[in-house]
Amino acid sequence: FLSKKTLRLFILFFLWYVLNTAYNIGNKLVLTALPIPWTSATIELFFGLPYVGFLWITGLRIKPKLSIDNIKTLAPSALFLAATHVGGVISFGAGAISFTHVLKATEPVWTVLLSAVFFKEFLPVPIYLSLVPIIGGVALASMKELSFTWVSFIAGTLSAVTSASKAILSKKILDGKPLGENLTPANMFAVLTILGCFMILPASLAIEGPAKVSVAWSAARAAGYSAAHLWSLLGVSGFLYYIYNEVAFLALSEVAPVTHAVTNTVKRVVIILASVVVFKTKITLLGSVGSGLAILGALLYSLGKGKYK
Repeated sequence: FLSKKTLRLFILFFLWYVLNTAYNIGNKLVLTALPIPWTSATIELFFGLPYVGFLWITGLRIKPKLSIDNIKTLAPSALFLAATHVGGVISFGAGAISFTHVLKATEPVWTVLLSAVFFKEFLPVPIYLSLVPIIGGVALASMKELSFTWVSFIAGTLSAVTSASKAILSKKILDGKPLGENLTPANMFAVLTILGCFMILPASLAIEGPAKVSVAWSAARAAGYSAAHLWSLLGVSGFLYYIYNEVAFLALSEVAPVTHAVTNTVKRVVIILASVVVFKTKITLLGSVGSGLAILGALLYSLGKGKYK
């Protein structure tokens, strides 16, 4: 029989996969109805505020205590988190979910590059070799991607770059600094999400102001969407984005780096397969091979980092 801890982890990982897959599909449905990715991403980030605000006010979760200096210290990480989310949403809207996740698998490439350029940190040769299938796989997948657009490619790549930047920032700059009280992993995500939402709000309003949002909303209504349907799509997508990240924090905080690497890779494969089935995405044989190579390379990189650190 499974121990309580094993059973708990199984349930957490199952929920993480289901919620993350559901978010990706829900987000694509939102963008199909309302092609305003900046606004959609901002609303999804905002959804963390009422959810976690309720938990803090009712005492169901202990409230974090932050000074102005703590907020200033966390601001860059919040900006990178928000930028990662916006880039991913723009890429989802302009192309296939499967292709965006292949692009996100390039994060190790940018981590290595940024670490070498800014921190003069160099890694063992086997880790660099793991980047070859990532780069080759993404190149092959891009050439053979039937729904390829430059907007999707650039936004998805920038999402990987900002995600790598956030990880490096957390490890190299924030590690050991006073960040506030009661900043559990769940509270950290909540704070970064709320800060990130308000940080990208001006850009969101500038790029997709009320006029553009109104046009998109009217077009969706004319296409047969009711106002209730549109709000429900936005609400469900926003809730799923926040809750799947919370579950991921809980699950990944309890496992070793190797388990983290493997489960994260499997999650990406599950999302790609689910999106291909749900949206009947057409993919070529070489495109599939390229996607597989890129994801395999990302797994090898994570396993190599765990071995050589």
